[in-house]
Amino acid sequence: MLKHVLRNAMIPILTNIAIQVPTLFVGAFLLEVYFSIPGLGREVIVAVNRSDFPVIKAATVYLAMLTMLVNLAADVMYKVVDPRVTFE
Repeated sequence: MLKHVLRNAMIPILTNIAIQVPTLFVGAFLLEVYFSIPGLGREVIVAVNRSDFPVIKAATVYLAMLTMLVNLAADVMYKVVDPRVTFE
């Protein structure tokens, strides 16, 4: 059961995890703002209010890189979980 069923069931699970990881970081940013916790999320919101474009660009690039790395890791895990998946 584990060998045949789990391999087919892991593909959608990996996809959902890959989609949710960047959302988790954005949620952490919002929690920092709502509860006045000093951190990166609060600094980004303050930068948006002050129109501090270098900080906004850095945060955007950070989240974009995080999203790309998580998607890359998910694609590699697809190959590990299911050998029928090919990279073209």
